[in-house]
Formats: sequence, structure tokens, C-alpha cells
Amino acid sequence: MINFIETFDDALTTKDCDYIIDWMNQDGVCLPNKKEHKGEILKDYSGIAIDALDLTSNKFPKHIAKSQENDCLNVNSIITSNLIQCIHKYVSIHPQLKLINPWNYTPTYNLQKYIPNQGYYANHCENGCRYTSDRILVWMFYLNNVEDGGTYFDNYDYTMDAVKGRCVIWPSYWTHHHRGIVSKTKTKYIATGWVQFIKYM
Repeated sequence: MINFIETFDDALTTKDCDYIIDWMNQDGVCLPNKKEHKGEILKDYSGIAIDALDLTSNKFPKHIAKSQENDCLNVNSIITSNLIQCIHKYVSIHPQLKLINPWNYTPTYNLQKYIPNQGYYANHCENGCRYTSDRILVWMFYLNNVEDGGTYFDNYDYTMDAVKGRCVIWPSYWTHHHRGIVSKTKTKYIATGWVQFIKYM
């Protein structure tokens, strides 16, 4: 453990990672996404947002083709089933999480593809405004090996290597500002999302 940053290697098999990447590379699955602020590019990638709750009632992302829907279900099953195992492991290491208000992983998560020289350039945390203040943990699966493209945590001067099949979980707060390391040589594929407090009406 490094400052509550936990690593779970081989959380996804090589076969599972390759399956997800193959689906992401199908025509029309990943859409371009760029965020700028005052002329500065903060992040640049292509990707797709998956809502696991919608999938339970066969509501798919509108832009994917009918022929891609079954693969979407399979990808979601791979991600969510293995994520739950990793969250259980994280809680076993940090049982204090059992003492706070009820929480669960968010049903919506992102699959992201960064070609060389693309990335999330800006240091950021995952609950930096009131709209995201219910997030308590961040999770990420690296789907391929990228020797020069991990994740950098500036508060701790710590670099997490992008290792295929690795799951990383860390707190979403200002204490864990981070940024993606932009690879100049390889395309990087990740799946990422959050654990958040359960909202009551």
C-alpha cells in the first residue's frame, strides 16, 4: 500500500483485456472526447460511457450498432464481476470503509482509448466539485501494458505503471491528485469509474 493506493495485479485475464480492447476498436464504439479550459487541453481521448444499470433493461449506448450489443453485455459482465472482487479486497485491507454511510460502485463507468500523445494532462482529483462530492474511491483497470504511460500521483511523487490486467483503487479526494502519463509510443486502454455514497430521496 502507498497512501491508500492499492494494486491488484491479474484482476483481469489477458483474454478478457484483449476482448475488451477488440470491442473498443470496432467501428463507432469509441467516440472522440476533448476537454479544454482557456485554450489549454486538459484531456484528449476517445471512449464510451457504459451504464450497467441501463444494460439490465437492454438500454444500450445510442451510438453503438445492434451487432455490437452482445459484446457490450459481455464487456460489462467482465468489468463489473472482477471489479466487485477488487473492491472487496480493498475493504478487507481498509475495514474503516464499513463504518461510513452506505456506498456502492457507480453503475456508470468509462472505457477510454488514448493514442500516442493523447492523455489526461491535468492534475485532478475525482470529487473536485459539488457534483462529484459523493465519490469516495476511484478504480481503474489497465487493459494493456504501456511502459511509458502509467498514472502519476503528484502529492506522493509516485508513478503507477500501466500493467495489463492490473486494477488500482485509491481515494477520490484532493489528497490524491493525479494525472495520466502521456505515452509517446503506444495506445493506452483503460476502464475507470468510482465508488460513491448511495443517495437517498
